[in-house]
Amino acid sequence: MTNDCHSEESRHLQAYGGKNMRDKKNTRINRITKKAASLILAGLMATSLPACGSGSADTTEPGTSRAPIDHTKTARNLVKQAEEGAVTDSSESTKQGDYTTDGASVPGGQAANMKELEQMKTTFSSENGLLNIEVDAPVLIPECDAYPILSVSRGTIDDALLKKAKELLLGDTRLYDGVRLLSPDIEAALSRGEEPDPMWKIKGQVPYSEIGKYPVEVRLSGVSELSKDYSDVEEFSDYYESLMKDGDLFYGVTDGKDGTYANLCVTNSRRYGSSLKYFKSKDYNVHSGLVLPGLNIYSWPVGEGKDYLYNEAKNPTMPIGLPSKVTEIKMENGETQYVGDGKVDPDFTGCTTTDSETETNNLTRDEAVRQAEELLQRLGLQKDYALAASMDEYFTDPQHITSEKDADGKYGYEFLVGRAWHLVFQRGVNGNLVENYGEKYTYRGEKKIWSGEVIEVFVNDNGIIGLAVSDPLNVEEVVVENGKLLSFEEIRKIYEESQLEALNQSTSFDSILSVSAEDAEKAGEGKFTFKVDQVSLRYVLISEKNEYERGLLVPVWSFEGVCYDTHDNVYAKGSFLQINAVDGTVYNAEIGY
Repeated sequence: MTNDCHSEESRHLQAYGGKNMRDKKNTRINRITKKAASLILAGLMATSLPACGSGSADTTEPGTSRAPIDHTKTARNLVKQAEEGAVTDSSESTKQGDYTTDGASVPGGQAANMKELEQMKTTFSSENGLLNIEVDAPVLIPECDAYPILSVSRGTIDDALLKKAKELLLGDTRLYDGVRLLSPDIEAALSRGEEPDPMWKIKGQVPYSEIGKYPVEVRLSGVSELSKDYSDVEEFSDYYESLMKDGDLFYGVTDGKDGTYANLCVTNSRRYGSSLKYFKSKDYNVHSGLVLPGLNIYSWPVGEGKDYLYNEAKNPTMPIGLPSKVTEIKMENGETQYVGDGKVDPDFTGCTTTDSETETNNLTRDEAVRQAEELLQRLGLQKDYALAASMDEYFTDPQHITSEKDADGKYGYEFLVGRAWHLVFQRGVNGNLVENYGEKYTYRGEKKIWSGEVIEVFVNDNGIIGLAVSDPLNVEEVVVENGKLLSFEEIRKIYEESQLEALNQSTSFDSILSVSAEDAEKAGEGKFTFKVDQVSLRYVLISEKNEYERGLLVPVWSFEGVCYDTHDNVYAKGSFLQINAVDGTVYNAEIGY
């Protein structure tokens, strides 16, 4: 089961929540893996991004057609309001709230301490009674002396960072051509004698035992320039060229002869962003040659338990699909397709986990943070980023599922589970963390994605085992030294007027306000209760429509909590609404403005 390609239908981002409202795909570190953190978001959880096809077929922006877009909210107007004071009514200006302290500005990316401005308490419901909001939350603001607005542009990973990462993480270890490497699940299937699937596109690829024949130089190369070198590799033209022909690529792996597998991958794509990824393990030879940022592993908090990945009671929307009984169907063109019947294969016996004996984690949090910060410092990155979350997590590589059938035809999935500290670093703007609540994208013409900047480090008893530097930003200038913000009383009013409609226009609760309680009950749908337990001031990237190269870092108020269904089961976690602290407009996280 390879994760190298996702269909367009796999998109689960929500227009307002910024993360998947159904808590789907709590997995890959692509921008994010988004997980829980006390003063950050209720989750830095991973989301699926489309990575297949040319991206030119669709002409609509799904999930955004009903969004209340304010087309006057240009960067110029926003900067003017930040300088002169936010205006929510043409006849009345609102004074700046008491958000600042007498302290000095916070140096570098160091995160400021949060203080409680007040305790917000309120309850309200939709007229049909299907959406109920309960707010009992501290209102948290950073202790800093100014709220600057920064002009930023999309950055890339350069050769200098690639070579420095290679030196610090792998030393003199030789690297080989990861583009030619068979993915682990396909190699395992072939080794069991299975017939190759025509969809695998494995022509020109080799098993791990042969990768030592293909050494590579540690440098970035243009994908279009590499096409002649990989004319015999079916996946190169089918994957890299189709997705990032105008981009840069480096993908190196170790030969594993010392008992450790490692890979280092960099992609720069105008359509999909830029990332540097590193992973090493004594258990997994992870296939990381993905265009999308983030490590190709699944991870989840230790507190959720080792079986969280496949336990439907704990995680109703499991990222690992259970095998279905399939039927062979002959198409008119002669091709064969296999269609699942929607029921779990009766020969499937279930899932189990085995603890890794090598990927153990007995480190203290402080020691893990020390190692991660030392790495970022030596990479020249620490001054711009602050530690946003630290989580003790399980992780596994889904491409190494044991699923061989026994003599009776029975089989199961066995996950080898390791453990590590997952440390998330985000950019700091005068001590304010820049939060990634979603992504900006378009399906008009060439697909383009502008996702959030994040650095993630995995540390355990083996040292630094994982690093993801995703979608770096270039800070161009400080366009406003200290932005004038709306008072929180005004923000509270906007929140109460906007939350229900924002949920109504999100994918998970699409047009729920127009459904009667009786019809909802007949359809098997129930009521939802949103318990907002934290309100905090964060920064986000705001850009203008159809602008993918430049934007502004601007403060927003985030309303975060947990959504429960009729049966009191957790239906969603995260940020349910973000409001621009300068002009009071609702920030649409999915489209970026």
